Parts: sequence; C-alpha cells; structure tokens
Amino acid sequence: MSRRRIRRPKEQENIYKSLTDSSEFGIFATYKDVFMLAGSIGFMEKKRKPFTGSAEGIPWTVFTLETDEALINAVALAESNDISILEDNSDAFDKKMIIFEEYAAGGLEVINNKLMENPKLALNSYFDMIISMENEINDKNRNLKGIADMLSF
Repeated sequence: MSRRRIRRPKEQENIYKSLTDSSEFGIFATYKDVFMLAGSIGFMEKKRKPFTGSAEGIPWTVFTLETDEALINAVALAESNDISILEDNSDAFDKKMIIFEEYAAGGLEVINNKLMENPKLALNSYFDMIISMENEINDKNRNLKGIADMLSF
C-alpha cells in the first residue's frame, strides 16, 4: 500500500526550519524528529490544531515501524477509542495520521514557545522541558500510589 506524505501546517514552516537549523540554534536533526516530538507534546498537553494549508510533506519512508508508527498508533487509538484505526488500509492510515498531524501542529506551538523564547538556551530549555514532564509523570504515579495505599486496608 502506498503511504502518503505526512502533512505539516504551512504557517509553521519557519518554526520547523529554526528548530532544525544547525548553523543557528536548531537542536533537532530532521523535520521528522520535530514532528514526532510535537505530536507527543500535543497529545500530552491535549492541544490538537486542525489545519488546511500544508507545507511540503515528510516522506513516510523516513518513519520507523518500531518507534514512530507505534507512537502514532498509540495516540490515534487513545484519541479515537476505535481499534479499526489500526487496520492496514488507506482509510485507517489517513485517519490516524490526521489525528497525529493535528496534535503535532498543536504541540509545535508549545515547543516553539518554550524553546525559542531564548534561542541561545534552546537546548537547556529542551532538557528542562523533558525533566519537568518526567517529574509530572512521577508526581502522578506517586499520587496514584498514595490513593491506592489509602484504599487498601
């Protein structure tokens, strides 16, 4: 089955360029890397941004089955609550990609706000963002464990 190119909002083209520009302050190697992080952040932050105008798409061939497609499938399944979105056909592929593309569009705004506020410190800001997310997850786990401990007699 032929896979389509992965869409990115045309109005976000400059953000992708700045985040991958190694001659300036870009900290990512490829647009795919930015896209995958943005989709993850968008989903975690519940920021989904529909769009119509697309920049040049990212070829599906640069994505990997074990990591990239697995994450895209997980987000699409969590969002849709429909197992048929994982079927191996063009309609299911398009549905799950639209979900992830829209989360990536929303997540890119979060990344841009946090990392490019001070481009010279983008890498430090990226590490801080990762640590704060890790701490947030640990806090949630601790809270859930505390609730479970209170409920068990």
